[in-house]
Amino acid sequence: MSERELESFLRDFGKAWVERDVEKMLSFFAEDGVFVSRDGTFKGKEELRRFWTWDVKVNPNVKYRDAGVGIVVKGNKIFHELIVEGVTPDGRKFEIPGMDVYEISDGKIQQKRSFYDGLSIAKQCAKGWLEKTIINAVVNRMEKGLH
Repeated sequence: MSERELESFLRDFGKAWVERDVEKMLSFFAEDGVFVSRDGTFKGKEELRRFWTWDVKVNPNVKYRDAGVGIVVKGNKIFHELIVEGVTPDGRKFEIPGMDVYEISDGKIQQKRSFYDGLSIAKQCAKGWLEKTIINAVVNRMEKGLH
């Protein structure tokens, strides 16, 4: 596939992801495709189906927008810098910066690796005062170490 075709392929996968269409998302993966994320490693369509079904249930309202370098294609690899936006089931908005790396083989995703800012996720998901206090203490300590 050309660079233009790979970018279009990724946009089509992104559309299926935003539509939360599990079967359509699966159609982009090879039978033995692998997805690696903070939630685990999922191999093959059955594990991918189980993960995407869970993800759609937990995160029914998500979308993304390109960030930073956006989409970069090099050979059979696609790098996508993005921000995932959504609303939690209890109505809280979130924005999470991330990076996805795709390896494409024979017109299918052979492997997808997702990297997201875990502290950003924790800060935005903490609900009660105790959770927020703990997360803020961790964030402040980490940021202090940077200076």
